[in-house]
Amino acid sequence: MAEKKSILTLNLGSQRVGMARFAISGKGGVLLKDYAFSEMAGDPTADGTRRNSLTAAVQALTAQFKAADSDVNYTVPGQFIIAKFVKLPPLAEDQVDKIVGFEAQQAVPFPLAETVWDYQLMGKSGGEVEVGIVAIRSEHLNEMHAAVETNGLNVSLVDSAPTALYNAFRYNYPDAEGCALLIDLGARTTNLIFIEGHRAFINSFQTGGASITQSIAREMGMDYDSAEGRKVQEGFVNLGGNYADHEDPEVDGMSKVIRNALLKVHGEITRRTNAYRSQQGGSAPVIVYLAGAGASLPYLKEVFEEKLRLPVEYFNPLRNVAVGPKVNLEQVGADAHTLGELVGLALREMACPMELDLAPHSVKAAKDVGVKKPRLYLAAACLLAGLGSIFAYNKGTAAGYAKETTKYQIEIDKLKKYDDSIKEEEKTQKVEETKLDYFGRAINQRNFWVNLMNTLNAQFKDEKIWITQISMVGPKGEQSVEKLFSNSLDYPFSTGAKTPGAAVKTLTNQVSALHVTGINRGDGEDISILFSKIVQNMKDYFEFDSAKSEDDLRNDFVMNQVGSAGSTEGYSFQILLPLKQKLELPVVEKSASKK
Repeated sequence: MAEKKSILTLNLGSQRVGMARFAISGKGGVLLKDYAFSEMAGDPTADGTRRNSLTAAVQALTAQFKAADSDVNYTVPGQFIIAKFVKLPPLAEDQVDKIVGFEAQQAVPFPLAETVWDYQLMGKSGGEVEVGIVAIRSEHLNEMHAAVETNGLNVSLVDSAPTALYNAFRYNYPDAEGCALLIDLGARTTNLIFIEGHRAFINSFQTGGASITQSIAREMGMDYDSAEGRKVQEGFVNLGGNYADHEDPEVDGMSKVIRNALLKVHGEITRRTNAYRSQQGGSAPVIVYLAGAGASLPYLKEVFEEKLRLPVEYFNPLRNVAVGPKVNLEQVGADAHTLGELVGLALREMACPMELDLAPHSVKAAKDVGVKKPRLYLAAACLLAGLGSIFAYNKGTAAGYAKETTKYQIEIDKLKKYDDSIKEEEKTQKVEETKLDYFGRAINQRNFWVNLMNTLNAQFKDEKIWITQISMVGPKGEQSVEKLFSNSLDYPFSTGAKTPGAAVKTLTNQVSALHVTGINRGDGEDISILFSKIVQNMKDYFEFDSAKSEDDLRNDFVMNQVGSAGSTEGYSFQILLPLKQKLELPVVEKSASKK
């Protein structure tokens, strides 16, 4: 196979980083020349993108491949990816970007200004255009990109792990019929890729090999790294049923822990398969392929066949890829199902079903400048004969401009994400605070008044005491009746009061007390007993000065009045009850003509 181009690919996993070098022949053939992995220690779920560990892993592989200053295609892991597949009506070519941009805004749960995203037209189905949209937050991408760029690698393009696997599958299984389900068992994430003809659907969930290791560590009382080492060296999936137990009780126990953890994965697969069929109109899978380092556990294939009731095979991304003489055939046979992303990245040098580029804005800006350079050189060559000095000046200026533009664009991108994020969060915070305040007050006041009236009614058990009226009064403030109602109501307890219900002078919007009037057919002591019960039993509703005695409070808030002359109905009484929770209530102020 005549070699045309050498391609370096890099798969940034959560726990394992892989690098490979491929050659592309003039006829479109692919040759795997070399590959290697670098493992990262520790729990991959505990530290975001694991910048330091990732940088060290990339550095080790770059040194091993002597790849400094080489161009590289790399993938970002599935846990940072948002993928959505939508169907759109037939669109004119000049409308596609606009409509897909709108769909991306609906699909991504944060501002598009904080993301890098791309889309791919997947073909037509029933007159509709199917579109795949993939996005990643800029902050996650920038951290991983720095780990690559810091080690002297020149980024050509950035793909997502699931779409790279999809391209590798389509290249190696062109004859696949029906719906195939590719299950990629990673460390932090399990990616499900449904492939049905030209259609694709990607769904991920945050359960993977690390979850299994965490279960082993918890059950066997060891740290994460020890549990991971034990899993890799001795772990297998317990077959259950009538199969004999392992002779080592600890190994047997670990196998059962692994099986239980995988049952959760099976449940998620079943649920998301049903969603693919009902929401996307897809078909039921007829075959399952396993990929990723997590699929290396012995007997995992057999357990999935039992649970899914489908034929299960290990994904072979080297099915149509040649292997070079430096590659250990026995080792690559065991590792093949973990090489899908690396193969998919190499295939990007040819035409692929999904050609996404999630490179950071700074990389794309540098590419744009690079595309324009040949035109600048051609224009300069036309002037070279008579304008040698101007040519030299323009060339230097163009190079300087490209360098400065790239530098400042990187800084702008870094700062813009913070500015946009802060503004968006402030706007969201204000909206949510307004909602919270409104609903909180509405719910509290609704429950508060119902409970208050029920509790107050329970205090009037003496049949000699009747309530004739309960009024809401204000404003908020002082403890004495005189002060509480001054400048607000001409209140009957006030000096010089006219009659109860006199005209309002200045009415506020706040209800701060209840004014209870009634008739007592017993003696005056009954009202004292009633007031004492209210003070003792309704502390959640009424607020009295705890420094005062009940006698003092009674003098401030209770008034007994003898009935009118000749009346035998009993004594009238009035009680003012200051509310613990004030009520804001819009009230129309009475006009002066009604005073």
